[in-house]
Amino acid sequence: MTDKTLVQHMSEIMAIVGYIQKDATNSYQNYTYASAQAVFDKVRKELSDRGIAVCGDVELVASEVVGVPGKQKHIVVAKHTLEFTDGKDTISVSALGEGVDSGDKASMKADTAGVKYCLAKAFLISWGDDPEADEDDGYVDPAIASATDGWLAKCEEASIKGDVTKFANWWGENSVDIKRDCNEVGAVEVYNTFTDYHKRLKDEAEGK
Repeated sequence: MTDKTLVQHMSEIMAIVGYIQKDATNSYQNYTYASAQAVFDKVRKELSDRGIAVCGDVELVASEVVGVPGKQKHIVVAKHTLEFTDGKDTISVSALGEGVDSGDKASMKADTAGVKYCLAKAFLISWGDDPEADEDDGYVDPAIASATDGWLAKCEEASIKGDVTKFANWWGENSVDIKRDCNEVGAVEVYNTFTDYHKRLKDEAEGK
């Protein structure tokens, strides 16, 4: 029986799973990414070998149906929290996940993405283009950051016009371009801003 602490075990796993090669392709938006399954597979054995159990909890952040009838999509943003425990100590990590689907799978996609990003945060997992990379240095592509700022400004401009009915369709009309320009993290930031503005407009329309 090992006498290592949970923190020591987590640190060892961080060193072992530092990089995960991109293994999947989004053919619609033409980019590659590390699949959730690849992340799960890499981390699961290391946790199991050390007797570390994992449980999770999900909190709904936002849920909305956007688009015109016949072409509607369900968007779900959820906050997922994972707890790692060795039976004595516990470490918790939280992350957002977003799911978009024209059927009934948006919640499941958001849940899976949330778990993936919890693991990425817990173990500083990198899936950059450099196959030799072994840690996340926090680098943000300036082009993506600029695109995100641009879409945030457009969202604010659209909300200032004050038409809650028209603004309700703003995300659905622009989401494909936003996700293409901003990547997943930036798109979630823009979506969260959109929901904040939309709620404000609805409250104002209802006299709250």
